Formats: sequence, structure tokens, C-alpha cells
Amino acid sequence: MLDAALLRPGRFDKLVYVPPPDSLARLQILQIHTRGTPLAEDVDLEILTQETDMYTGADLSNLCREAAMIALRGMREASVVVSISVLDANTLRRPFLLED
Repeated sequence: MLDAALLRPGRFDKLVYVPPPDSLARLQILQIHTRGTPLAEDVDLEILTQETDMYTGADLSNLCREAAMIALRGMREASVVVSISVLDANTLRRPFLLED
């Protein structure tokens, strides 16, 4: 959300709406942000893609980071990020964009 003062006349010439990524773009974003992260066999990015409608790229990046942190907190020597951690992280943060 932007402060209303930022939207007063004269501050911006135009407001540009950037739609949220579609499912293919979300999958690609998740693949980029989990590259190099060991994932458990039960982590299915395609299912996660379906569950993250209206998530922005920043939301998805945060989701991956939070899932890794939850996995690390849960196990001192975590070697993989398991799907339960991804789902836990998913419940922590709702998407920035909301459907009207």
C-alpha cells in the first residue's frame, strides 16, 4: 500500500498497473528462487504454483525465503526444505495483491 500523500496530484504523471504473474510465470519465479536450495522429494512447485494465485514475484521470493527459515528453525541441521515448511510459510504471508 502506498501512503495517500504519494498519490496526490503532481506526484506521478501516470499510474501503471502491472498484473500479477500467471501460473507459468509463478512457476518460473519459484524455480529461480529455489535454485540451489535442496528441496525434499515431496516439494511440488507446480502444486505450489496453483496455491499462490495473486502472489507477486516479491511475494514468491519471500515465500521461498520464509520456507527455508522455517525448515532451518525446525531442524538444526536441515539439509532440505520440505513441503510442510513451504506450506507453513504460505500461511504466514498472504499475497500483497488482493482480488477486487
